[in-house]
Amino acid sequence: MADTTRERGKVNVWGVLAAIITIAYSLPILWLVMTSFKSRIDIFAVPPKFIFRPTLTNYIYTINRGLFWGPLLNSVIMSVVSVLLAVALTIFAAYAISRFNVKGSQLIMFMVLSLRMMPAAVVVIPMFLLYRLLGLVNNYIGMILLYAMFSIPFSLWMLKGFIDEVPRQFDDAALADGASVLQVLRDVILPQLGPAIATVIIFNMIFVWNEFLFSYILTGVETRTIPVQIALGIYTDKGVDWEYVSALSTIYIVPIVIAVFALQKSLLRGMTFGTIRR
Repeated sequence: MADTTRERGKVNVWGVLAAIITIAYSLPILWLVMTSFKSRIDIFAVPPKFIFRPTLTNYIYTINRGLFWGPLLNSVIMSVVSVLLAVALTIFAAYAISRFNVKGSQLIMFMVLSLRMMPAAVVVIPMFLLYRLLGLVNNYIGMILLYAMFSIPFSLWMLKGFIDEVPRQFDDAALADGASVLQVLRDVILPQLGPAIATVIIFNMIFVWNEFLFSYILTGVETRTIPVQIALGIYTDKGVDWEYVSALSTIYIVPIVIAVFALQKSLLRGMTFGTIRR
């Protein structure tokens, strides 16, 4: 009985600590959302107001200010297309490395991961010069290919870890029944990769959705994304336009929050079991 009580006490302590950490990380976001519903007087009130009369004026102002729908659509297109392209390509590579004795596969995996770990500031200038030479600056295709390239390393490592967890006996049974390698991948492996694919999509989507440096350097007015628009639109002749920044930022985080909550079960499975080998 004493051991059970002690274990319950430990669980309660860890639960309280988890709640405190969650609240601490959530406070900036909650303050941002609250600010987006405040009037300008309430935003600059001293001391800060926690109880106020909410208003949608900031959102109406943000939408009517211009350069809202274009950057939002650009962010959606670049995020979705680049991540889906990266995942589609990576599935074949992960299956090949996991199931076949690819010569130098360990070196390939190390080099791919090394590329992903490289700081963006190191390669942004060479990428700009290359993109300018190829005519890909301020170009949808150029940004999609760039984001797909940066999404492939994480996708490859995650998907390979999941495929390693699928018993090879399934492959052997399907091949013995006359299935081709592509049929095995399509009918045997892919149906078991739901949590892995959801995890990879969410993590890569968050990266692309929030990416700023490359978007700032390589895009123009037509292809500008929301992070760049927030940075460029933060100052006006009145100073910092907190109404615009808070409303646009709140709108910007909503799609990712919805996606994470919608796929949270698959995401949890992917984070817990996807990279554990037997």
